[in-house]
Amino acid sequence: MMKRDNGWDSILRSAACFEVLKWVAGQRKIGKRVYPSEEDVFRAFKDCSFEKVRVVILGQDPYTHEGQAMGRAFAVSESTDIPRSLKNIFAEVRREYPNAEEPERTLQSWANQGVFLLNTTLTVEEGRSNLHADEGWKEAATIPALKKLSGEREHLVFMLWGRPAETFERDLDQRRHLVLKASHPSPLSVARTAAPFRGCGHFRKANVYLSKHGIEPIIWTDAP
Repeated sequence: MMKRDNGWDSILRSAACFEVLKWVAGQRKIGKRVYPSEEDVFRAFKDCSFEKVRVVILGQDPYTHEGQAMGRAFAVSESTDIPRSLKNIFAEVRREYPNAEEPERTLQSWANQGVFLLNTTLTVEEGRSNLHADEGWKEAATIPALKKLSGEREHLVFMLWGRPAETFERDLDQRRHLVLKASHPSPLSVARTAAPFRGCGHFRKANVYLSKHGIEPIIWTDAP
């Protein structure tokens, strides 16, 4: 857990979160490879205090291979190959900002600016995507975080990518915030459905909305 109160403590110190963490610790104890590491499970929250959030990008669950998951949705360390979903995200950034360089693969610069990179499930077992999806993370962390942001903040941008992420739309007040939806950026769905991720324009749409409400836009690239 976190020692400093950054607005998330009521969620991360809750009994519900404690119970899920206890279950995850039990999985690690019996030899299951669980990602991300224990110290990185709540990294998205540590990176981005409640008051700092401007944009929420909602992922699914962490990457399932060793060395990839780091507690930020879609991000990986600089020493790790870029996963295909992140490649497609960067391709969309380049499409919207063709004269700028793509951001670092850790997405640290996004987090520093108030982009809350939240997975709907905070842990995963190696090679077994979605295995922890029904173990309580959504009820303990994801839904409370989204509802808190939606109810207590104004003029945020929520990017919901893929059908699982779209199910959380009901927890958001669209009269107070901008909700953007598209397919997931994975290779299997990046161009699928009536609202494909490829060409969605979410990064520029987010900045237009933020600027309209007097909020500093996000620099999505290494060079604006």
